[in-house]
Amino acid sequence: MKQKRNRQGKSVNPHSSSLPKFNKQNSQALFHQTFSPTIMECKVPERFINIINGVGDTVLKDDNLSKQYDFSESLVGKVSKEVKIPVKDKEDATFCLNIMRTACLGYLKQMIIYNRSYEWNKLSSFNKNPKLENIHLTQSWIVSQYKHEYNPWHKHTGNFSGVIYLKIPEKMEDHFQEEIKDHYPASGLIEFQYGSSQDFRSDTYMVKPKCGMMLVFPSWLKHSVYPYYCEGERRSMSFNAHYIVPEEKNDNN
Repeated sequence: MKQKRNRQGKSVNPHSSSLPKFNKQNSQALFHQTFSPTIMECKVPERFINIINGVGDTVLKDDNLSKQYDFSESLVGKVSKEVKIPVKDKEDATFCLNIMRTACLGYLKQMIIYNRSYEWNKLSSFNKNPKLENIHLTQSWIVSQYKHEYNPWHKHTGNFSGVIYLKIPEKMEDHFQEEIKDHYPASGLIEFQYGSSQDFRSDTYMVKPKCGMMLVFPSWLKHSVYPYYCEGERRSMSFNAHYIVPEEKNDNN
């Protein structure tokens, strides 16, 4: 049975009593959710978090470095700082790069299985087995967000985009538990939007961030981040990537 998702991004199994049964056999209906964009969720290694947070701490606490690596002019966020990530150690840089590339590759392979990789099929002549070399990371940056700050509705460039959560305020969970008593808890959540609201469907999808969580989604998928109202930094890393097909080398050259 395919799982349904609730507003906060938790999996919910449909109650068996609500499934239609048309005869005495114990058959179950299948719910095919085929018309919405796919969002992949996974968890990055602790080493990844430590590397990016180490660089982030160095840049964010130094106003001169924050200015040098400022990336806010290219973004829409109404947040404290948005900076590029100068990982100097080549081994660390390669490790982090390949984590993101591997996630995008996994997403692409799943879209091939779902028969939704239309542009990739045309570009690659229906290559069913893309490799890491087919994923090119174009940009990555840190978003340092504090109380009352937010990110308005926007989309990215490329084929894949991702967000990785690096720090969550200590009081965020307590704040969320109070917030959930409301009819529409949203503080500190990321929300995705696609299509228009109609009967029997939702046009939005919310996810509650957790440290180490990575979300990968199509770059054109609109999303926003709500403000929150407790003390502490909500730090995330965003990136864009696209797929490429390297030209074959001509042995005669």
